[in-house]
Amino acid sequence: MNKLSSEVSPYLLQHKNNPVHWEPWGQEALERAKNEDKPILVSIGYAACHWCHVMEHESFENNEVAAIMNKYFINIKVDREERPDVDMVYMEALHQMGLNGGWPLHVFLMPDQKPFYGGTYFNRANWMQILLSIQEAFENNRAELAKSADGFADSLSENPSFFANTDLNEVSQVIPSALSKIKSALDPVFGGINKSPKFPLPSLIHFLYTIPSSLSIELGIPPLAKTWLEKMAQGGIYDAVGGGFSRYSVDSEWFCPHFEKMLYDNAQLLSAYTIAYKREPSPLYQEVVFDTISFLKRELLSPRGLYYSSLDADSDGEEGLFYTYTFTELTQLTNEEFIKTYSISKQGNWEDGRNILFRSSPILNSHFKKEMNQLKSLRDQRIRPGTDTKEILVWNAQLVLAFLDVYQVFGRQEDIDSANDLMNSIERYFSVENKWFHQSEFSREPILAFLDDMSALVLAYTKLYIITEKSEYLLKADDLIQVISSTYSHTELALFQYRSNQADYLITEKVEVMDSVMPSSNSMLCEAFLWMGILQNKAEYTLMGRDMLGQILDRAIAHPAYFANWLRIYSDWIEHPKALLKYNPLVHSKENLDRHDWCIDKEQLILIPSMSSKEYLVCVGDYCFAPTETLAEVDKQLATLI
Repeated sequence: MNKLSSEVSPYLLQHKNNPVHWEPWGQEALERAKNEDKPILVSIGYAACHWCHVMEHESFENNEVAAIMNKYFINIKVDREERPDVDMVYMEALHQMGLNGGWPLHVFLMPDQKPFYGGTYFNRANWMQILLSIQEAFENNRAELAKSADGFADSLSENPSFFANTDLNEVSQVIPSALSKIKSALDPVFGGINKSPKFPLPSLIHFLYTIPSSLSIELGIPPLAKTWLEKMAQGGIYDAVGGGFSRYSVDSEWFCPHFEKMLYDNAQLLSAYTIAYKREPSPLYQEVVFDTISFLKRELLSPRGLYYSSLDADSDGEEGLFYTYTFTELTQLTNEEFIKTYSISKQGNWEDGRNILFRSSPILNSHFKKEMNQLKSLRDQRIRPGTDTKEILVWNAQLVLAFLDVYQVFGRQEDIDSANDLMNSIERYFSVENKWFHQSEFSREPILAFLDDMSALVLAYTKLYIITEKSEYLLKADDLIQVISSTYSHTELALFQYRSNQADYLITEKVEVMDSVMPSSNSMLCEAFLWMGILQNKAEYTLMGRDMLGQILDRAIAHPAYFANWLRIYSDWIEHPKALLKYNPLVHSKENLDRHDWCIDKEQLILIPSMSSKEYLVCVGDYCFAPTETLAEVDKQLATLI
């Protein structure tokens, strides 16, 4: 029978009434596969996934399909956001099979969890054919399937020889060559990577806006980065009426989004647009930041002070229905400038005569305040997209970081208040008896925090400490770093495995290093070690961060777009280190330091509270100047860096 009705995942609950005998991932289902000697079908998706819904309606709600699945397979449904570790293993298995990944993800396993075949979306006819073919092969060609599965399982194991050990003291000028490769891959007309579909890639944007300004100009980066941010803000991927970004654009012009809206994208893009605004103040960037915050608080803020995971792409059974408009619906809008600016046509500029709002110029949405209010009123009468009410630790921690970035640049008290309130809720709902969990609620047993959860939380604590000067945050960060070091370490690598050594059984443990739509867990941890080394004056932390960088740098140089967060960290800490000024907040006022007329660009100076001395201490890279008691002496030291 279907065993999903007691789950907390909205995605699993969407399937609780399917005639398929779905089971959640867990020891019970895995043991049953062994006992009944049946192949396992793992079906992975998430609540906001449009094609997951399509396949459910076509196949999983169909009794004929369900009968085949129930007779021959142990059917396991996985929410990829609830169990990213399971998704990580079997998505890589699909890639090892030479297939393109995506969701829904379907992987067929031997009873021992080893994969032998997979794919993504299948229409009903193809799905039924595949099910029967696999059953026939399992019965009549078992040995060949087992041999194939053994091979794929072996390929999933991390090979330490794939990770080089680069001496960071013996390399130089990494960033210019990496940026040249990235530049050649960027779209000069619409921005972003020059292909479709297009994803926002906040880590890459962040990297482009944090390299030294002089180097950026020399390499011709600013117009490419500006085009990227402006075109995304103008495109259909950005919700002009309600704020916030969709997950990606199906085309290369940011016109037609895949309409699901994810917390992790919007948290990171808040930081990206804020950091861009700091270097190049733009009313458009400011509007995006403030309206995205309004969207998050209006649509995803839970009563417990945490933020939900996502909004669905579909509403009332149709993709994008909530966000698009027919010309008839827009007859009350008589402003011809508005109609032209947002590319609205009588026939519709998208499917079924509907219009996606797509700005032809970087004009502010607030310029059309009356029209936007009318469109909001239309939306209020519609069926809302479903909300995935999971609360995920890493995404909430990233939003803390985003609120702090916004506060540092725009100075709004409400943003630092939002960061503090969110951290209080994180501590209340994600931690029990000194254990941290991946999500705030669970069905059978809690899911221990993954490395990205822990790494993002350390970074959030360190940034809160730097901004608020409250030492309690630094102590909490240090406690977390020690837990990570003892329970996530790899036996052969300076890098760390994705799961705690207390986690339940999978066929392999993964080491996540690639920065994609999210920064990798190891790159976030690397930065956390480097920060904690300087904040706690602990050389062992700094050395751990440097060792992690050393094992990744060769890969990052070869494939810079997929290691953008690593390269930003390398640039910030090794190749173009900023000046770090330690001061005692009990002796020196941060407000006075902020107002001081420094001889170097403020972008290249970071103020760090420290209780260890009454004197100022300036450090750059792996060198510290002599402690000094006066700002005049600090200025002299900084002047030597120019």
